[in-house]
Amino acid sequence: MEIDEAQDVSQEKFNRDFRPMAAVRNATTILYGTAWTDNTLLAQQRAVNLELEQHTGEKRHFEYDWHTLAAINPAYRTFVEQEIARLGLDHIAIQTQYLLRPMSGAGYFLNELQQTLLRGTHPWEAGPLSDCCYIAGMDVAGEDRPVPLGNGSSGGGGASANRNRQRDSTVITIGRISHNELNLPVLEVVHHEWWTGRSHLDQYAATLALIEQWGLRSLVIDATGLGAGLASLLTSRFGQERILPFTFTRPSKSRLAYQLLALINSGRLKFYSHATAPSAIINECQQQLHRARYRIPAPDQLDFYVHPSEGHDDFLMSLALLCDAVALVSAPAASTLVRPVRLYTDEGRF
Repeated sequence: MEIDEAQDVSQEKFNRDFRPMAAVRNATTILYGTAWTDNTLLAQQRAVNLELEQHTGEKRHFEYDWHTLAAINPAYRTFVEQEIARLGLDHIAIQTQYLLRPMSGAGYFLNELQQTLLRGTHPWEAGPLSDCCYIAGMDVAGEDRPVPLGNGSSGGGGASANRNRQRDSTVITIGRISHNELNLPVLEVVHHEWWTGRSHLDQYAATLALIEQWGLRSLVIDATGLGAGLASLLTSRFGQERILPFTFTRPSKSRLAYQLLALINSGRLKFYSHATAPSAIINECQQQLHRARYRIPAPDQLDFYVHPSEGHDDFLMSLALLCDAVALVSAPAASTLVRPVRLYTDEGRF
C-alpha cells in the first residue's frame, strides 16, 4: 500500500481508513512526501522507523534531500541554489522542502518569543482618542435565527462572547496606527468587537456605527463567501478609499501570514494590556493565537489556521486583516529642508 503526500493525511484517518487495508495480506506500507512539521503523519512514521532501525538494524527509512537530484540534474541544482540565495538557508521552505528538516514546535504559527513581542502596555480603549488614526480588520461569520435575551453585543462583545461557541464569530479588531522614526507603521490593538450569531443586517448597522464612532481611516473586511454582501454594502457606503474587501485564496492568505509575522518580529504590532480588557475576549484571543498552526502548501506559500478540533480562528484572521489595512493609510510626509539654488555668483554672473 502506497500513500503519496502523506504529510497531508491525518493520523486519525490513516489509522481508521487506510491502515486496515493492509490487514488481509499484511501488506508493506510505503509513505511518500515532505514532513513539513514534526506532528505530521510522515514525520511521526519517520521517527518510528528510525527507532526500529536502531533495534533491528534493518533499513526502514529512506531520505533524499535536494542534493540527490541536483547531482544528476544541473537545471534543478541551479534553481535550488537560486532559491537559497533569494530566501536564505534558514527560510521555512528551504529547510522543509529541500533539506527535509521538519520544523519543531508541532507546527505552531507563533513561537513563545513572538507571543511575548505581541504584549503591549497601552490600555484597552472603549472609544477613540482625539488626534489619533484608527484602522480595523473584520472577519465575518454567519448568522443565527433570533434567540432570547442576550443576542448581540456592543462595546467589546461581552454579551455574546460566551454564547454558542460552536459557531464562528464575527470579530473586528481595531488598531491605532502611528509611524516610528523610520517612517514605518506601528500598530497598537486597542479594541475588539466580538459578535456571534448576529444577523448580517444587524452587523451592517453596528459596523456603520463603529466606523463613524472611531473615525476609521480604513477597514479590511473578509469578503469570502458570507462576507461578500456585507463588504459590498460597506464599500458602497464609504468607498474604496476606506473599505477594502479581502478574498481569501492560497496566495492572498500567504501574503497575510508573512505580513503579520513581519510586523510581530519587528516589534511594530502590540496588544493592549490584559489587565485593562474584558477577560472573555482576552481568553479567547490568546487561545487562538496560542493554538494557531501553520503549513506550507506550496513553495513560498504559508498557510495559518486553528484546527477545528481546537477552536476557532476568527480573532487570528481579524488581526491579520488589520495588518493589511495599514496599506490604505499613507505615511506622513517627512520634514525636509529645501535649500535655495544659487543661480549667480557674487559678481552677478551666472
